[in-house]
Amino acid sequence: MLTGELKCSDINKLLIRYINFDLNKKDNLRVAIHLRNCPKCMEKYSHILKRKNELKKIFIEIEKKLRMQNEISSYVDKECEKESRFIIEAMLLCDEDYKKELLELRNLQNIFKKTEEIILENKKTNFTNKILARERIRKYEKRKFLNKIIPLFPHLRHALAKFV
Repeated sequence: MLTGELKCSDINKLLIRYINFDLNKKDNLRVAIHLRNCPKCMEKYSHILKRKNELKKIFIEIEKKLRMQNEISSYVDKECEKESRFIIEAMLLCDEDYKKELLELRNLQNIFKKTEEIILENKKTNFTNKILARERIRKYEKRKFLNKIIPLFPHLRHALAKFV
């Protein structure tokens, strides 16, 4: 059986480089000959090549989604040029993925807006509560002071009692 003078263990070391076209002509030919004549290595090669192509498709989809998100984001934020706006609007009319992304972005914007409103309301409430707490402390301190003074000036008891 002609295997290009390479053993299966040698092929394991060279297979990824062969798939990525990263071998010189001589080694490339030797690996190709071995693969044609060794079903076990050819199966491994086919499996790796299939996985590489699947990952490439996934990567392309991820790039498409990121590009789409950036385009929609710049459209919503009014940061894109007039020509780009027309293209994005056309995509929004005919591409369901663009429509979904726009809806997701709008939902996120609404969530952020509501969250911001809640935070501002909490800040106002906390500020009001702090003011009320200070007033309670002042009244308490005032009562404490007057309760110490009243025994010292019994003749002013009725006048000072109004402040307690």
